[in-house]
This record gives sequence, structure tokens and C-alpha cells, in this order.
Amino acid sequence: MTTREQLFYTVLVMKPIQSRPSLQSRLCARIRADIHAGRLSPHQPLPSVRAFARTEGISAYTAQAVYAQLTALGLLRAQAGVGYFVEPPTASASPMVAMDALWEHRQEATAHSIVVDAGNGWLPSDWQFQSGLSAALRTLALNLDSIEGYGTALGFEPLRLFLSERARRSGLGIQADQILLTQGASQGLDWLVRTLLEPSDEVAIDEPAYPPTLELLRARGVKIHAIPRHSHGPDVQSLKSAARTGSLKAFMTNTSFQNPTGSTTQRAVALEIIALAHQHGFWVIEDEIFNELNPTPIETLAQLDQCQRVIQVGSFSKTLSSSLRAGFAVGPKALIHRLAHLKNQSTLGSSEITERLVLSMLTSAHYRKHLSQLQHKLAQAQQNVQTHLHEQGIEWHSKPSGGLFLFGKFKRHQATAQRWRRAIEAGVLLAPGELFRVDGRASPYWRFNVARASDSRLWEVLKRI
Repeated sequence: MTTREQLFYTVLVMKPIQSRPSLQSRLCARIRADIHAGRLSPHQPLPSVRAFARTEGISAYTAQAVYAQLTALGLLRAQAGVGYFVEPPTASASPMVAMDALWEHRQEATAHSIVVDAGNGWLPSDWQFQSGLSAALRTLALNLDSIEGYGTALGFEPLRLFLSERARRSGLGIQADQILLTQGASQGLDWLVRTLLEPSDEVAIDEPAYPPTLELLRARGVKIHAIPRHSHGPDVQSLKSAARTGSLKAFMTNTSFQNPTGSTTQRAVALEIIALAHQHGFWVIEDEIFNELNPTPIETLAQLDQCQRVIQVGSFSKTLSSSLRAGFAVGPKALIHRLAHLKNQSTLGSSEITERLVLSMLTSAHYRKHLSQLQHKLAQAQQNVQTHLHEQGIEWHSKPSGGLFLFGKFKRHQATAQRWRRAIEAGVLLAPGELFRVDGRASPYWRFNVARASDSRLWEVLKRI
């Protein structure tokens, strides 16, 4: 993993910051802010490593690490024997650095002590199936001799058999060879975008939408149609308009507890979407990672369509552990095997260790109890957060009965950047609605993670801002 990839992983994927960041992180964030604010000009030389260390009262090792990190980000240029210089911005920034504004926001926030990360996208560790993971690790440790090689392209067969049987019990008649195991749902989405879409193709997506999916589409160079998301699901008339040209290749959507609005697609809307897909010949890519968080799961698009024009991706990050990075894609056999070929080119096979852990946790005697408790806690958190934040002047896009997210706007207008910075200064990290828009334009909405937004410290900060 490169330094740049490590930094991206640290600021976007790791657990939320609970204590004051390291001195190195704070210095990096300060210099980075000076560059973006124009206080440091392009090509301007920086103090030498020793001079920087002396001025800041730090070791030369730490000073060197700060400069190295900023160089890896593409913000500085190292000139051998001369020193470090501010790198001018380029028209084609690296996709890793320019991933999205959420990366930018989290990077800037490392300069502050965050006490409530109300905008992040994962469960607190004590809400995850930690006891199941511990038990699975102990069991796996006794059977390591049976694991060798790179695994298979489709993934660990016993897990695929389990998932196919579970799907059949829920009304989706698929076979194990219609399932591809992935490293989280995000990897499945990446492979689908690369397999189904070419640059300049047309694709539709819920708006607001999941930021990393938007970035996958932007990086692919496709034309994106924003389909407004309502409390009952996607706007079907907008999808019809996008499909009328005959050039639409895919529609990407959440069905249950959509990220970020928390809304769920009603059955009548789901049936209209499927009818349009068959009529106009486009694929529906259903990112369905939240359905199990519903005590009464709904029929998914994949179930209603039986995976004729619908490909479904899912993961175990919301029900087992966000650290496992395990997921799956389900669809027509021919397409799944095309994805498996791409997977073989990319990774040679699967992480059988991870997939064995997942199977062990899913078949644990305590899994159903854990899932029931998680559903109940999220339903309670939804009710609690909706009530308290409404009292702080926030109006909701939808009022979900469960799931992880709420999407709301303040009744009183204030510039997004101003409100976000005031929250950061008070130790609260929020996710502004602009991150979830196709064109990135300003939005009055904010995403709240209800598992973290029940903190009274958040309510006090929102009163002030």
C-alpha cells in the first residue's frame, strides 16, 4: 500500500477520532490549510527540515514525516539537495487525492479534537458483532492448516452456498454460481461500473447519492442523470425521461434505508423501476446493504425481478463488523462470471480467511439475537434523534423507522461552510449535503448517523450553530 493510499485509508475508513490527533497530523492539516487558502503560494520554498523542526519545537524525524506526508498528497515537491516547494495545483488531480469533498473534510478535521463524529457512515464498535468475531477468530485459529493458496475467483464455496440458500428462503431463487464474493459492496460496485459502463455512456443514480459511487462514475467518465429521491423512493418520471433516449445503460439505487436519506422504496415504485429496465434494456444496480437492519425486511428489486435485469450488491459491514471488508454481488450467471474474470485479473482470488470468518459469524448461535438487538437499537435511535434534532430546528427529508441515517436541513439558513467549521471548532464532525449531489452544488441538508447522533454534546452544539 502506498503512502497516499495509507493516508486515504486512515482518514476515510478507520474508526472515528476519539482523542486529539497526533502532532504530525495537526501540522500536516495546518500547512495544507495554508496552501489551499493561498497563504503559501505555488513554488514557494518551505523552511528546511531542521529549521521547521526548530521553529515548531519538534524532532527532525517528525518534521521530515510531515513533509513526506504532504509530498505524498501532491501538495509539496521535494527537490534533491535543495528542499521542499509548494506544488501548484494541476488540472488533472490524482483521483486518490481528489476522491471527494468528504475526504477533504475529514482531512481538515484531523487538526481538531473530534468528540462526536455524527456524519460518518459506520456503526460504533460496541454495536457490531464483536463477540461473534472473537469466537470466529478462535475457531479459525484451530484450522489454519486447511487454508492455502489464493482462494477461488467466485469466492469461498461454503459461504456462497449458505448465501444462496438464505436468498431462496427470502424469495430470491439463485444458485451459488450466481454469487461473487467481494471485498465489501464498494468493490462490487467498482467492478460493475468497469464491466457494464464505458466512457460517455449514460447512467442514472439516486440523488442524493452515496459519494464513493458518484466518484466511481466520475472517474469512469460517464454521463450521470440525477434521479431525485423522495420519501417513497426514486422519482419514476425522472427515470422515464432519462431512459427515453435509449442510451441509458444502468440505474444505481438503494432500496432499503437509502444512504443518505434513510428512505425506503415502496413496492409500487420498485415494480415501475423494473418495468422500465425491461422496456428500455438498462441494468438496475441495487446497493442493498441495509435491508437486514429492518425488523420486517421488504422485497428487494432483486427479489421482485429474480435477477433478470437487476444486479444486487451487499456486504456484512453493517451487521457483522465494518473491519471485515467482505461483501457479495448477485446477478445473472453470465455477468457474474464476467465479474469473476475481472476479479481474477485484479486480485487472483479471494481472502478465504475473511470469508470463513463471515460464514462462522453468520452461522453462530448468537447471530440472530445480535441482529434483533441491533435492529431494536437503531429503531430506538431513529425515534430519539428525530425528536431531539427536530427540537433544534431540523426538518427531515424522510422519517425512517430504522436504519442508520437521517437527512435533514436547518430551518434557519446559514452558509454550509460556516456552519460546518463552527461545528468542527466545537468538536462535532458533520456530513454536508453537497457531498451527496451529482454536481456537488450547495445543499441545505446534512446526513446524520443515528447511532452516533444521540449524543447530548451534539444537541448542544447544534443549538449554538
